[in-house]
Amino acid sequence: MSEVTIVCCYNNEAIYNDFVNTLKTQTCPYELIGIDNSGNGRFTSCAAAYNSVINDVKTKYVIYSHQDILLQDSDTLAKFVSYLDRIKRDDILGVAGVKFNIKRAYTNIKQIDNRTEELIFAGKHRLESDFMECDTVDECFFGGYTEHFRNYLFDDAVCDNWHLYAAEACLRTKSNTNGGQIYICDINLIHRSSGNVNFAFVYDFCKLCRKYHKHFSFINTSCGRSKTDIFHLGIYVLYRLGISILNWTRMYDIVKRLLRIE
Repeated sequence: MSEVTIVCCYNNEAIYNDFVNTLKTQTCPYELIGIDNSGNGRFTSCAAAYNSVINDVKTKYVIYSHQDILLQDSDTLAKFVSYLDRIKRDDILGVAGVKFNIKRAYTNIKQIDNRTEELIFAGKHRLESDFMECDTVDECFFGGYTEHFRNYLFDDAVCDNWHLYAAEACLRTKSNTNGGQIYICDINLIHRSSGNVNFAFVYDFCKLCRKYHKHFSFINTSCGRSKTDIFHLGIYVLYRLGISILNWTRMYDIVKRLLRIE
């Protein structure tokens, strides 16, 4: 009997099928919920897509995965579930993550180099142990108790596109009075892309900082970090988007919106 359901929102059927084929090699039983968002797209955010199916998850654990994930070994999923057995109900477990007080990202997963097509480590820093605590996790592959994600839905107002929904869930978990801990673990997994820091990411990161600025003076994620006050967020916007005539309108729009966020 399966203890885990894997949820994946995809917009490329061929890439998704590669992911499904690696799942078929796994020794660990699982349920799979695929959310087809190809074509015009039923959902405008991953947070909304994941929230739409959480009541369909009947297993003890739920894992959220990108479509471009490949599980390397037949026991990769079983190992991740064994780590899930070590966390508490309101904890979150991922495979790549960061700490607030250290700039580096920790992960043991691999990715395919777009230039050479060689398999390389996704980050410059390996995990300090096979199971370590951090502050936020990357969205590529993470999960926890189904009950937790059913009780605390992803924030599809702050994360209204395809970024930072796992980071937001981690911050909410850590800021709750009876909140849980955030962990990452060591498993053999390939993430076929390295992410994309675009305008939507920058805007949502700023919204994330403004939502939690009373709880955290500094927020670090796998793709962006900043102090959470308006001044430093303004510097972050300039740094990420670059000082160019083409970006002035967008920069102004972000700052104007941020001033309206409590």
